[in-house]
This record gives sequence, structure tokens and C-alpha cells, in this order.
Amino acid sequence: MMPALESTWTWERDRPLKYVLAEEEWDDEPTVWARCAEADGFFVEPAPHRKQLTLVGCAPTGRLLKAAEHARHRPGEPVDLGALGLIVDFTAPGTDPEKDPYGGYRDDHWELLAPVLTGCAPSGLGTFLFDLVVEAGVDGPGWRDEPADAEWRLFNGPGGGGLGACHRVEGLYRGVPASPPMRLIGCEPGERLLRRLVRPRGDGDRVTLLAVDRTGRVMRHQEHMPLNVIASRPSVLGGTLLDLWLAEGPAVRPVPAARPVWDAWFEGPPAEAGTWAAFPSEGRKEWAAFAAARQDAGRQEAGRPPTGPVRHLDGRHVTDVPGLVCAIGEAVAGPGGHYAQCWHVLRGCPCGGDLPPAPFTLVWHDAEVARRALAEVTVDTEGETPYVDDVLRLLARVGITVELR
Repeated sequence: MMPALESTWTWERDRPLKYVLAEEEWDDEPTVWARCAEADGFFVEPAPHRKQLTLVGCAPTGRLLKAAEHARHRPGEPVDLGALGLIVDFTAPGTDPEKDPYGGYRDDHWELLAPVLTGCAPSGLGTFLFDLVVEAGVDGPGWRDEPADAEWRLFNGPGGGGLGACHRVEGLYRGVPASPPMRLIGCEPGERLLRRLVRPRGDGDRVTLLAVDRTGRVMRHQEHMPLNVIASRPSVLGGTLLDLWLAEGPAVRPVPAARPVWDAWFEGPPAEAGTWAAFPSEGRKEWAAFAAARQDAGRQEAGRPPTGPVRHLDGRHVTDVPGLVCAIGEAVAGPGGHYAQCWHVLRGCPCGGDLPPAPFTLVWHDAEVARRALAEVTVDTEGETPYVDDVLRLLARVGITVELR
């Protein structure tokens, strides 16, 4: 683990410290670029960026094949595809395969967000192949040109099982927007940043953005954020602090609806069970991310995890998938807890799922709430099994006995 993530960060200011820009050096000692009190533009709505894509020469399987057949027999009737992942494997330009058969190998990972199949036609590239027209948001490395001689593979959401392959995806690499700018407010620059402000460079260094709580412990972090400062001014907070304008902020940022969750975790991990239930689905998703980050940092014990052979899951508020993740994490590891399960296994991820800390019985109270709320949710490769049934099978496979009440 990067030492910066294990550190407790402080500064000699009246205002609480919220963000640290750091970089790990060759000797594992972090270099501090800046400590900052606030950030403007950290919480942003995703840019509405849906594209029309054509999956050319596609050989679909599983639920994607069923969707294609539905579209062929009922043209003009859109089909919701649920979740799709795409991996593009290729060799980097300029690589000599005879001299370096492995070093030039690359893969681009894409996620198609809320994809809808709007058309299906036989492909001219071969028998039993289709050209599928899909409207979707896109999330992936849009800064590069479309690779040549690539292999395009489709998956049941990120980390899921295979749903076939295609010759290429037209329109995927064009016009993906850059990460929007951000302003860091009330910054105490380190020596390295001061030198860079005197002699600016156009490219910008890559740093790790640390978000810390009121005690200075790291809550969340994002690596490889570009530190391309396009302007600096004396801070609106006064004193010797600076405000910094960055050409672009972190690639992944929370939505404004998640701000109350960040405010709650800034005050420290929750002491009471069920705090997550008050938040909407986006907030619950962010809550689960905080719980996972806390466990990764080795701080799970602060949530007073339950002990003994029986754990209790409060199912009264399990009305969405993030809520189920929060409730199971809390049942296994206490308030603000996380169950370290690869939930992508429900989509066919070959990892097989993680093992529980010890064999136990999970008593799931008010289980019918989840059954009703998630009746239409399905993530298995064939698209047939209700989500709750998949979860129950997974828990049984990793040794957890579930009693529904």
C-alpha cells in the first residue's frame, strides 16, 4: 500500500484539511505537492454523452444473442441491454512482434452505460454474424485513436462473463469528452509545486489525490490525476494560501447527490447501524465505496464487527442493489462495514467469489422487501435469474448459510 494512504495528514491552519496532492517516490516516501481546504468542481454531474455505436460483425452469445433475436423479429422496438463491458485487445503501433511478442500488447477497457439495442441486421462479414446498433453512454480511454488489427470482446458488464465478440465497434473512439476542470481552494503548496508555478510546464505531472476526514486519515483516493495548473491566485480564504485552477480534475468524481455521504464520512466512520438507508441509490453506492476503501486500508475493526456464528441483516431498506451491498456489509462487519465479495461474479466473473471471514449463518430479516424491489433486476449472463436468487446462490457457494425471514 502506498505510504501516503497510511499516513495521518495535518496542517497548522484554522480550517480543516480535506485534500492532499501527493506522489510516491522511488524510496516509497510520499512527496507532498499541496494541502488544500476545499475543491470547487469535485462533485459533478456526468456529462450527457450518449453515442450511437455499431457492433460490426458481431457473434453474440447469452442474453445479448436473445436481445439480437428479439430486435430482428420486432424491428423498431428498443431492447434494454442492462450492462455491457468491452475489452479491445491490440498491439501498440511501432512494436515488432518478432522482437517483442509481449511487450507491445495493450488492452482498452470500456463500459457501455445504459445501453439500448435499437437495430439488428445480418452482417456482410460472415454467416451468422450481425451488425448491432446500440445507443449508450461510454466510459473508457477515449484519448487514443482507434487501434488497428484489434480483438473486440463483449462482456456481461465490467468484470462479467463473455457475451461474444465482434470485428469492431464503429463510433466508440470518437468524441469522448475530457475530464472537466476543477479549482482547488485554500492550498498550501509544497516546494515542488512552488517551483512548478514559477516555471510552468504544459503537460502536468501525475499525482494522487487524497481525500481525508476530520482526523486526517485518508477516506478515498485517486491515482494518476493530472496536475496541470493553468492559473493560480491568492486564495479567497486569505492568508498565504493559493487557489489553483486545474485544466482537468480526477477522471472519476462523485455526483452532487453523493455530497451528503462525503460530509457524513468526513466526520468519521458511522457508529450506528443503518445510517446508509437515508440516502438515495447514488448515495448508497458512494457509501459502499467508502466502506470498501476503509476495509482496504485495514480499518474495518473500527465498525465493531459482529462476532459469533449468527449475523443479522436488516432488510427493511434493501430497495436497490447498492442498498443490498450496504446491508450485507453491515451485517458481516458492523456499521460502515464491507463484505469483501467480488459482486461481478454474479455477472460471470471467473474469480468465483471471495470467502467469508469465517463460516456463519446470515439471518435476512424482511427479505421480501428486496425480492419485490429487485424483481426485475437480472445480471446473469443468460438474463433469466432474479438478482436476489443469484445473491443467495453466491452466498451459499462461499459457505454462508442464509435464513430468510
